[in-house]
Amino acid sequence: MNREQWLILYCFVVGAAGWAVLIFNGPGAAPWSTLAPFLVLALLIEAAAFRVPPADPHSLAGIIILAAALALGPVDGAFIAGLSGLIFGMVLPLVYRRPRTVYILAARPLLRSGVRAGAVLAGGALAHALGGDTPGEMLSLVAYILCYPLFIQFNRAIREYLQGGVTGVLTWWQSAWRPVLAAEIAPLPVAALFAAIYGRLGIGYFVFAAAGLLAASLALRRATMNLRNQGASIRELGVLNEASREIIRAELDVVALSELIYRAASKVVDTSSFHLGLFDPDSDRYTLVVRVQDRVRLPPLMVDLPAGDGIVGWMRETGRSLLVEDFAVEMDRLPARPRYQSERPPRSGIYVPLIDGGKVIGTISIQSYHPYVFDADDMRMLSLLADQAAVAISKARAFAAANERAIQLQAIQDVSERIAAILDLDQLLASVVRLIRERFGYHTVHIFLLEARERLRFGASTVEGQALDGLRQLTLQLGEGIVGSVALTGQPALINDVAADARYVPYDPNTRAELAVPLRYADQVIGVLDIQSAEPGRFQQSDLFVTRTLADQVAVAVESARAFTAQREEAWTLNALLQVAENMSRATSLDALLPVTVRLPALLLGCDRCYCLIWDRDEATFTPLAAYGLAAADRATFVGQPIAERDAPLLAEVVRTVAPIALDTATDHGHLCTPIIERFGGASLLVTPLWTRGATLGVLVLDYGPPHHQFTVRDFTLANGFAAQMAGSLESALLAQDAALAARLEEELRVARDIQRTLLPARAPHLPGWDTAADWRSARIVGGDFYDYWYLPVRDLTAVTPGAGRWPGQGVAPDDAVSQPLGFVIADVSDKGVPAALFMALARSLVRAAALDGSAPAIALTRANRWITRDTEAGMFVTVFYGILEPQTGRLRYCCAGHNPPLLLRGTGGVEALRTPGIALGVLEEVHLAEAEVQIATGDILVCYTDGVTEAINAAQEPFGVERLIDVVQANRGGGAPMILDAVTSALNRHADGALYDDVTMLVIARVGMAQRE
Repeated sequence: MNREQWLILYCFVVGAAGWAVLIFNGPGAAPWSTLAPFLVLALLIEAAAFRVPPADPHSLAGIIILAAALALGPVDGAFIAGLSGLIFGMVLPLVYRRPRTVYILAARPLLRSGVRAGAVLAGGALAHALGGDTPGEMLSLVAYILCYPLFIQFNRAIREYLQGGVTGVLTWWQSAWRPVLAAEIAPLPVAALFAAIYGRLGIGYFVFAAAGLLAASLALRRATMNLRNQGASIRELGVLNEASREIIRAELDVVALSELIYRAASKVVDTSSFHLGLFDPDSDRYTLVVRVQDRVRLPPLMVDLPAGDGIVGWMRETGRSLLVEDFAVEMDRLPARPRYQSERPPRSGIYVPLIDGGKVIGTISIQSYHPYVFDADDMRMLSLLADQAAVAISKARAFAAANERAIQLQAIQDVSERIAAILDLDQLLASVVRLIRERFGYHTVHIFLLEARERLRFGASTVEGQALDGLRQLTLQLGEGIVGSVALTGQPALINDVAADARYVPYDPNTRAELAVPLRYADQVIGVLDIQSAEPGRFQQSDLFVTRTLADQVAVAVESARAFTAQREEAWTLNALLQVAENMSRATSLDALLPVTVRLPALLLGCDRCYCLIWDRDEATFTPLAAYGLAAADRATFVGQPIAERDAPLLAEVVRTVAPIALDTATDHGHLCTPIIERFGGASLLVTPLWTRGATLGVLVLDYGPPHHQFTVRDFTLANGFAAQMAGSLESALLAQDAALAARLEEELRVARDIQRTLLPARAPHLPGWDTAADWRSARIVGGDFYDYWYLPVRDLTAVTPGAGRWPGQGVAPDDAVSQPLGFVIADVSDKGVPAALFMALARSLVRAAALDGSAPAIALTRANRWITRDTEAGMFVTVFYGILEPQTGRLRYCCAGHNPPLLLRGTGGVEALRTPGIALGVLEEVHLAEAEVQIATGDILVCYTDGVTEAINAAQEPFGVERLIDVVQANRGGGAPMILDAVTSALNRHADGALYDDVTMLVIARVGMAQRE
């Protein structure tokens, strides 16, 4: 058994024994009218008791109890002692709202009353033993004075031992012996006087004497409380004064100040379990600078603690202190639950925030394994100490930050001066990573440079050996990995746990934390400075400051080196292009021109093979006109043989984008240009469009034999120059193909419209008791509006929901359709035409994927927004309304992300707009979307629409408007969803005279009842 269980057992055994002895001695001779004055007076004197923590209350009730024993006999005196102790012990916890435990309400009162009764009986027995059947008053008084306090104090000592061991007994005795002697033992002889007054002068004088004793008790209580308060105030002022002087004299060091605060707190409260923790001002990191557990010093500890998490997080969020007298009793009432998990949790504690300038910078907490160890005075004292500590710690932090910043700036200046004079780019990058590692002690430093605004190429690194060889072959696309993401967004990334970041590309298995900063020059990202650590949680905001400052200096140095290199390259390039122009000017025919166009790139750029292909838009083929570097037999079977677009998607992409494409791993992607890569074994390709005056004639292909060829800016510049020279000679052929290209483009748009229609639901869902209909019309050939429905899984993890994720009406039995929630969405992309159609297809797929698992509407749209913002750079957005309808109950949960709020037309005539706070998807990566729910009753109609409905204008530039829409629906609500949809469409056509300036989409859901639906 634990200590508390032993204590309860002791209380019941000893208390019951005292009452058993009292009952055994039989009832006393005095009637209740005689006992009542003594009992009432004893209770009043008990109520005037005073307490010296941590001991029990002290009172003059012993005088009345012994007076009753002297005047009425030991049995009646014991009865008054026991009954008063029992009543007072049970009433006191209720008055002061103490915890209603077995010990407080039953065990302790029983012990108190039983011991008192036993003490009086023991005094009577001693007097009888010494003086016979009729001992004298003096002898009886002495016997009672000997037995009564001895029994009471011995019982208290045993109880304290059961609660706190020897330490508990010593603590109790040190604080209690003076009030016990002065208030409980010394006044006991007065009991003889009260007994004499009662016996000789009568009840009237006894009442006057009792009033005087009660007044004396109250005066004693008041004096004791005043003395205790004065002493506590003096001690508090002394401790605070001493702590203030020590804090003022202390050095500006956070650790030293924390130790000083711990020592100061130890002088006013029990700090056997003490924590002083500080928050990182820029993150959720929480560092326990001082940790004491059971008087044992523990090393500092650093954890991630979000605001509001646990009691400490609650203090950071609210800035309020907390006193817990007993966790076991108050746990359900606490504003926050403790974050720790322990087999031996604390029972009481004080939690105080460190606040400076209105901001919580840390916390102080003390705990005890015993309940009711701390009170409001302890919390007030600790709060005063915390106020002074917070100011000192903030100053120390500011001093440390300024000192660290000065050291960092000096190091940054040294690095900048050393790299400023280096003009060779490769030498510059190698020097940068080495200097940063040496001066700032980082684990690994990389630099990646952005090429052609498409990919990141390895620049330099501090790693060596095979790891360096692997990095040299590494190429990252924009958005790939943490480095690619930083290059794409232009924003730094501080990741202290790469395992928890989905963007991380594990090219170094030892990396645990990563800090990547863009290299910016003139608002353009030119590369990324990447620093890695094998230690999780390594980087702080100061590291980000250093890295960003260094990145700015490095970017300038890189651009200077690039400018120097570019000047040399420009001179060589101009000379090469001059030679090309001179050779082409000598050609008098196409047959003479074509060999020059494929031979000069090979000579000037060093490629193994070169091909010139013409693009036939009508046939979607590339036809080789000339080739260099092939054997005669291969050239004969290659030149003049058309290559289908499907066999050369790489060439088609160059034609489509009118931009050169480099492929340094062509052998791994043979399908991109099968006739060249697989037939001739090209490992690295550079494909450049033959472009002139807004049209593309074909492509020029440079074929390098070795894989992983490092294409440079000069390669792209020369290839573009060659292509431009050649394209000018073939311009006339391009003009003849313009008409065919326009016709083909229109046909492709019609196909796109047909494909877009297939993305929309083929039919409305069949829901017994419901009527649904939808309409979609685009203002152009293709549009950006869409709607969709799908069945969602029933949230039962023990079974698979049939038909979950299917389109309504596909493979779902009617009963299942009734039981399954129906998800439906209506959305409007911000643009029109082809861009909106493409973005519509992406948004539809992502919203559907985000919602199919049955997530709540706000969660699903938040997830879809995150995917949309990460997967597109189009600068477009989409407004969405997503709802989950439970057909059986009519409950609709919904989220409106910037969309026109649907209208719920009640059968009673009311109209509600279903809106929730939130913005369109694709605007911000992190959004906060709210959701709500509504009950759709029989006869209610839900009308979802896009802005093409309400913003359609007539000849007078008047919009159709929400009011007209409501009027049309109300006028046709008896005809079902299809009739309502037809009526709105007709009214819209009449209003706009048949002209559509925006896409129009509507979705109508009406609850009609089972019979009416059938």
